[in-house]
Amino acid sequence: MSLDHKLMQNATGHANEHGCRQPSSIALLGFADAESERLATSISALDPSLEFTKFTSETSRDELSSSVKGAVVWGAGTGLAGPSGLVHAAANSGVPVVVVLSVPALEGIVATREEIEVCFYPCTAEEVIIRLNLAMSKNTSAPDETPNTIVRGDLVIDCDRYEVTLRRIKIDLTHKEYELLKYLALNPGRVFSREALLRSVWEYDYFGGTRTVDVHIRRLRSKIDDVTNHFIETQWNVGYRFRAP
Repeated sequence: MSLDHKLMQNATGHANEHGCRQPSSIALLGFADAESERLATSISALDPSLEFTKFTSETSRDELSSSVKGAVVWGAGTGLAGPSGLVHAAANSGVPVVVVLSVPALEGIVATREEIEVCFYPCTAEEVIIRLNLAMSKNTSAPDETPNTIVRGDLVIDCDRYEVTLRRIKIDLTHKEYELLKYLALNPGRVFSREALLRSVWEYDYFGGTRTVDVHIRRLRSKIDDVTNHFIETQWNVGYRFRAP
């Protein structure tokens, strides 16, 4: 199997418990003319798990980093200032970027940065998706851990805000899913039985039995695991543990 086919199979969306991919939000910057719209339509048709949102040059770095998993910049639509400012602003906020340029010149873009991939137009939708997957797979920087945050690779648990992010993208969890994930992440490598998790997370004897732990673990995995991350491991006939570094 070729590298291109493998990258196309490594979807940008996460798989849910039914094996379907959850959508990934991708920012479109500079997409305003007919050519760029055709390319966006082709990308969307090729990978329906991508959900495009158009942003402008006035979009703040915080808004961009908290809203999307990646970005595609149409160089010809960025005005006289050129695409370099937008591309580096996105990359500086931790968002992997693919920039599509109409001429074979980098126009001030530092293409050696891991967060940035470059396509020269005309290019195919498949190439853009491959480049986007490459940029996201290389974007492994993580924020520093503080007393009120738990950092486990790409996964960050903010205990003050009751928020979980994966590669800076917010993950929606129920209260019990959050508490279960936090408890396991605080003890990486330690195996907990289902009964111990019920006592520690649910804090009482749950009359529904230990199956509720299995259900919550499965739901957690569907939200935080992907091709490169497998955070929660099963210890057969015992229970579960958060994967040690």
